[in-house]
Amino acid sequence: MATVITSAALAPADGSGSSIGHAAAAGRACLERAGLASADVDVLINVGVYRDSNIVEPSVAALIQKRLGINLDYLRSPERRAAFSFDLMNGACGVLNAVQAADALLATGGARRVMVVCADTHPSSDASRAGTPAFPYASTGAALLLERTDDGRGFGRVHHRSLPGGHGVNGYLPLPDVGASGRSSIVVERDGDALDRMLDLAADAVRTVLSAEDGTGDGTEDGRARLALDRTLLVTSQPSPGFAARLAKRLGLAADAAVTVEGVHGDPHTSALVHGYLQALDTGRLAGHDQVLFLAVGAGLTSAASLYRLTAPGTDGVDGSSSGSGSGSGSDGTGTGSGDGGTVR
Repeated sequence: MATVITSAALAPADGSGSSIGHAAAAGRACLERAGLASADVDVLINVGVYRDSNIVEPSVAALIQKRLGINLDYLRSPERRAAFSFDLMNGACGVLNAVQAADALLATGGARRVMVVCADTHPSSDASRAGTPAFPYASTGAALLLERTDDGRGFGRVHHRSLPGGHGVNGYLPLPDVGASGRSSIVVERDGDALDRMLDLAADAVRTVLSAEDGTGDGTEDGRARLALDRTLLVTSQPSPGFAARLAKRLGLAADAAVTVEGVHGDPHTSALVHGYLQALDTGRLAGHDQVLFLAVGAGLTSAASLYRLTAPGTDGVDGSSSGSGSGSGSDGTGTGSGDGGTVR
């Protein structure tokens, strides 16, 4: 059994600049695409880092849960099922950490469905201040709905790696300097060599994950080749516009072997993996691939990576209907091509 993506969606570009609004909008779209109601969600995990007004308490996940109306008064709900929500922050790696947590909850029967929301914004909620040299992250949001399957599709183990040395990227609030404007201020610093170090870590993470999944465990080029990397689509974090293409080149692959997120102003940060996955889904780039390698690299420097198997073992071909990740409501896997979500029913 494994955890699969039942539905995925992006927040509409409404210009609000609110991370809570982005996350809630993406969550609503995610449920609509799955044909489900908010009461069908058992656990909500928020992985966004940069939030409205630098909110620390209460949990932002609780505020998003309220916006979505997820089992707010379970004593009066027909099924009397309580819902739980919490924040899990680990930068660009947060989505895959949430997948780990969701997998444990789903495997033990603690939940039937888990929603993961990810959204970032400049704390001023001024969208024009996002995606700039001072604050490189996009004002955007996304959501995933996760469930269990018993046919061999879905996420494998989430692998983690790290590099010694500086954090590479550091976001902080210098309280003595900002004074009364602290709720609308943030400082983001990136080391000059951070991107190169991220590429090194990403390439190492890809080789390690693929060799481990192939059973060789040695991280060798032979092990990587045996796994047929040419049938694996890379969906990565996007700390720079050319990061995905540079990683593909580092691995000796064609530039389009990794998805470069388009149409987003700035680094999608915690939403990057969902953006990349949906872009691949809606443009038909999943066709011809047996699996997706989700890979995130962020501050720390740390990486998280997991293989997502699109087909059950022993099946032939790859299409929307067999992958467990199609975007359409029909059974032919053609999808809707709307660019803002995907559904598997």
